[in-house]
Amino acid sequence: MIRRSIRSLRKSIKKKIRRALAPHICREIIRPLISNYCTGQGLEIGPGKIPYCNPATTLFLDKYTDNKDGTPEPDIISDASVIPRPDATFDYVFSSHVLEHMQNTIATLKEWSRILKKGGILFLVLPHGDRTFDRHREKTTLQHHINDYENLTDEYDNSHNEEIKIGWSKNEDFDGGKDYEKEWGAPVWDFDFRLRNGVIHFHVWTQDEIVRLLQYIGFKIMTVAEVAPERKDSFVVVARKP
Repeated sequence: MIRRSIRSLRKSIKKKIRRALAPHICREIIRPLISNYCTGQGLEIGPGKIPYCNPATTLFLDKYTDNKDGTPEPDIISDASVIPRPDATFDYVFSSHVLEHMQNTIATLKEWSRILKKGGILFLVLPHGDRTFDRHREKTTLQHHINDYENLTDEYDNSHNEEIKIGWSKNEDFDGGKDYEKEWGAPVWDFDFRLRNGVIHFHVWTQDEIVRLLQYIGFKIMTVAEVAPERKDSFVVVARKP
């Protein structure tokens, strides 16, 4: 009798847990899209401590392995704009919150396209410019990206520093950089540190700007999600290499 009561109680608890989790599971879109599009052998760029993609079919690339958010032991240690792999190596390239840290966006996307096979998938999870600390900054235009591609060198791009400072300082929750300094051990406006460690957003966008940029490069847009419910500061764009 007691055992039956305990079993019944356990079943009741499990049902309540499933009911509580169900709305959250249903609202997830990133992993279901990964299951649909990221098939074959792929590369995840900047996976951090918790990769999205299956390690059995995915190589992981990171440059800043010593950063607190870096990947401890990636398969490839390299800058995301110069990847030491032959053309047409991967069936998919996945990247979450990396592209905004690349100063030459078009050059980076062309490199990611280079290592993709024909028909390969580029899967991007990116910060939405209206839902992050970049909300007071101007969205980066396509022409800006084109100018960067034509004019930037391998030197650090300091042209965004003042604009970043003005935009971030307008945030109502900006604390003068106390949390950042505590977290990173450097002043919030130490742009030399930011550039060396990749802790900077060169560009700001929404899904609309990214779609135009990918189409300019030649990708075919497969799906767009303005909001990723499991990561509310983000949007998702999945594109295919022709």
